[in-house]
Amino acid sequence: MKNIKILPLLITLSFPMVSLANCEKWINHLVEKYHSSRVSDKAVCKIWPADESKTIVVLPFPKEMDGTINYDLDVLLVDTQSGELIARNWEPDAFYSDAIELTDFEIDTASYQLNNKSRAFGILTNFAHNPYSFSFSEQLINLYVQQNEKLNRIVNKLILKQSASEWHECDGEYSRRNAVLLFGKNANNNYKDLSITYNEQKEIIKLNRKRECVKEITKQTKRKYILYYNGVEYPLPKNLRNEY
Repeated sequence: MKNIKILPLLITLSFPMVSLANCEKWINHLVEKYHSSRVSDKAVCKIWPADESKTIVVLPFPKEMDGTINYDLDVLLVDTQSGELIARNWEPDAFYSDAIELTDFEIDTASYQLNNKSRAFGILTNFAHNPYSFSFSEQLINLYVQQNEKLNRIVNKLILKQSASEWHECDGEYSRRNAVLLFGKNANNNYKDLSITYNEQKEIIKLNRKRECVKEITKQTKRKYILYYNGVEYPLPKNLRNEY
């Protein structure tokens, strides 16, 4: 009898979870409302776990120019229940895709707490290039924060992950770097300083004495950077930013 009583309760509790998972309906609604003459490619959405009354929607719009695909990007924050617009950031020619292909977008809702009241979210952009015997991949992050009816982009095209490899049979090289983002205690212009730590590693692939193909780590490095908010954005050093 106890099991029979618990079952309806579990079913009832699952209803909000199902409704919160359904944000895709707002993609077509927003495209039709704000971009009726265009088709969005690689669009994504996610209910914001920090405030489930808000949903983040990313609408990329491709346009081909001389063999390169440029992406206009519309990032929107909408009401989860009604789809009404809360805030927005529109950026023409935000990214381009050519030999290094833009593969997809993701929404990052990690805890990017800028101060006691403001919290940012991230948009991840993934790139890949995989011809024979060579591969390259990269992930960039933009951070956005709501200020009234605007979504301000405060970090632009920061390299979050990067890997490259080149090989022929059992002779090759591999390198990668991954970043960890943390907001510290100190602040400038009311936003906390952004700490970025890169873990970098290089490997070689070679034959050992037993004629086995093995990997050998040749270099491991950790680099740390502190970025300061200037009132508009966190300016990036050139070696941390990509121009895609």
